[in-house]
Formats: sequence, C-alpha cells, structure tokens
Amino acid sequence: MKTKEIEDNNNEGVITTFRHSLDSIPLDLISDILLKFPAKSLVEFTCVSNTWYSIIRSQMFIKTFMSMSISRPRILLTFKRNHNNDNELLFFSSPHTSQVSNDSSSVVSRHEMTISRTSPGDYIIHSPSVRGFLCCSHQHQYMVCNPTTRQVINLPEDHGFDHGTMKCYMHLGYDPSMCINWNVNNVLIIRGGALKRFGQIKTPGENFTCLANYKGKLAGLSLLGNSFNLWVLEDVKEQAWSKTDTFVLSHTLWDLQLKFSGTTDAGELVFAPSSFSDDFDVFYFDIKEKTMRRIKVEGVTNDEEFRCRRKHLCYVSISCDHVENIYMY
Repeated sequence: MKTKEIEDNNNEGVITTFRHSLDSIPLDLISDILLKFPAKSLVEFTCVSNTWYSIIRSQMFIKTFMSMSISRPRILLTFKRNHNNDNELLFFSSPHTSQVSNDSSSVVSRHEMTISRTSPGDYIIHSPSVRGFLCCSHQHQYMVCNPTTRQVINLPEDHGFDHGTMKCYMHLGYDPSMCINWNVNNVLIIRGGALKRFGQIKTPGENFTCLANYKGKLAGLSLLGNSFNLWVLEDVKEQAWSKTDTFVLSHTLWDLQLKFSGTTDAGELVFAPSSFSDDFDVFYFDIKEKTMRRIKVEGVTNDEEFRCRRKHLCYVSISCDHVENIYMY
C-alpha cells in the first residue's frame, strides 16, 4: 500500500512539473510548435490543458492553420453504402502527388470518419468539400460535417419540400463575392457580392456536363463520347469563352467509366472511377501538355471498418481540393 501511494505521489509530481514547464513556455512559441502537428493531433491536444485549448481554438490559430492546409490540398474519397436500411458515408483522404512525379505512382489514404443514418430510402447525398466542410442530405434531413474533427451538425428538417416528386441538392459555397447557379437553360446566373447585381452569362454551343474552377476561372466540361473539351470563361463582361484542345480517352480508360472530379491548382483535370475496386486509381490530365498521370490509392482496403462494410459499398466519389479544417463547433 505504501509503495502504491509513493508511486501515485511521484506521478502527481511529474504531472505538476510538466504543467509548470508548459506554463513557462511563451504562448507564441507554443503556437508555432503546435502548427507543426497534423490536424488530428491538434484536435486531441485541446484536452491537454486549458492553455492549449485556448490556443488551438483561437481564430488566429485556425486561420493560420487553414492557410497552411490550402497549400497542401488532399483528395477526399467518399464511399456510399445502403444495406438493410443502413445508409452510410465512409470518408477517406490522401495527399495529392506532385505534377512532376512519375506517370504512375501511389499515395496512402486514411480513414477520416463515417456518417450513418438508419432509415429506408435513397443513398445519403453529399456535396463536394468546401474548405473542409461537406453538406449531406438524406430525404428531408440535412447535415454539415467536418471529416477532420469528425463533427456533424444536424440542420432543421425541411418538411415543406416534396421529396417524393422533386429532387433537392444541397451545396456549400465560400467566396462571398460571387455566387454561381446553373439551370437547365444553359444560363449561368452570377450574383455580385458587393454590388448586389444579377447578370446572365450564356454558355457556348456545347452542353456542359459540370462546372469547375480552372486556375481561378469558371470552366465547363463537355463530354463527347470518349473525349472531352474544357471551356474557360476568360472575360465575364464580354462573355468570352476559350476552348481547349480535345482530349481523347483510350478504350482502356473509357471502359473504367471515369467521372470528372475537379481540377488541381496546377490546372490538371482529375478523373476517377465511380465504383471501387482493389486497384483504385485516380487520373490527372494535363490538357495543355496532353499528358496523363495515374495515381494508385492504397490503404483503403486495409482499414478494418472498410472491410466490414465493403460487401455492400456501391459508389465512390471524389473531392480533389479537400483541406483539413480544425474549426470545431
């Protein structure tokens, strides 16, 4: 008994000494040191002490970490599962590879979080990642989640919308100076944030399959059989579009049923299969250089939670500009 009491006293002494040591370090130095840790560790570090909690939760620290995250975007893979009324989204992320890397390389992914909803109906719908946040919906339920902190906020249910006859798609936006909407008449409606004006920009002759951010400019992708074109809005006022050269997919790639997932900061177009297989690859197309990179995503099948659910996983989608956001609700 005495030995146990001595051990307890020694442990308390070590903890007290450790806390005193932490208190003696300048706060700005602690902040600089913490910024070197990954996001998941920072979320856990909020439990170390009140001081660390205050630093990590401060707006300045979150803003600085976000600036660092934007410079190293990640790929967010989302797997959909619907079995016995269990609707789930499994999120994995992996780093991008450098544009100067080999034509064929690999990256290792990690499991971020899983969202579950127990109710009959369609799959959970989710929007692309916007500064680390995603908007998800299932029937008349809407959620905003942060895969980095593994937090989910349930928004008020919408009972006024007839989900039986109409589809409602939820999206997140960030840029306060521009809001872009797309409708079936091939017209883009752009709302200026500061001037509060509305304007119309007509698209060129080809129908767009989807819109994207191409090097800071609005772009539209048009698919024509096993080839695609990219139209870029060069001048908003003059409504001038430029068209890139046609990129033709090989029959091997066409058979993979690739789906456009977005662009990288370097201007590469990112494509990935809509269904998962053991050899899951992400493809980067440089439309100017007419080159392609093939990146193998590893680590997903090694995850225990993924293996338990794999039999009933049906679809996979990708956000290619996901960033780690340590903002906690």
